Amino acid sequence: MTSKFSSTSVATTLQNAITTTGATSMVVSTGTGTALMGGVTLASGNVDVFTVAIDVDTINEEVVFITNQTSDTMTIVRGRAGTSAVTHTAGASVKHVLTSYDLTNFEDGLTGSSGGTLSGLLLMGG
Repeated sequence: MTSKFSSTSVATTLQNAITTTGATSMVVSTGTGTALMGGVTLASGNVDVFTVAIDVDTINEEVVFITNQTSDTMTIVRGRAGTSAVTHTAGASVKHVLTSYDLTNFEDGLTGSSGGTLSGLLLMGG
């Protein structure tokens, strides 16, 4: 999978609760799905992921991968980056995040393998 990123992603909240740990979709507040994605378009076939956290900075924080987006509805892969699938209430925060998985994919893309290093590379915000 290819990790996608946005420097213009805008945090939002869940429109509806996620009531089961097996849920594979989430709906964000009306009209905020495009802003959350920050201009990122995901290729079909679940080859791209956009990483977000639900219930950010709480005991219930869960990292999920968005694999598809239609307006305010997102298809998600639950419990990523060492987190577990848990239930979330309507109004829970949803924010684009960077995880170790994303950084490993970035490194692999630079080196063309899974064993390279980023020594000497300086990343700066802009």
